[in-house]
Amino acid sequence: MKKNELTQIKESDIKELGSKSKAIRIEIADLTLDKNMKKLKDLKTISKKRIDLAQILTIIRQKELLGELESKANKKGDK
Repeated sequence: MKKNELTQIKESDIKELGSKSKAIRIEIADLTLDKNMKKLKDLKTISKKRIDLAQILTIIRQKELLGELESKANKKGDK
């Protein structure tokens, strides 16, 4: 994934990221199937897709944690 794509992904919301992660998981499954049937030429594509998936899942988790921190800060501010 390029840096431009990564910055665009960071700006999107959690629902979009969830759908992207599902799509990448399906791609990984298809690529693995192609690899096992010896149709896949470039074996590095699977590892590249796994890295992309890990980056997206990390961004999702960061956004979840940020949301939790903001809600805790708002609760403390209300008291």
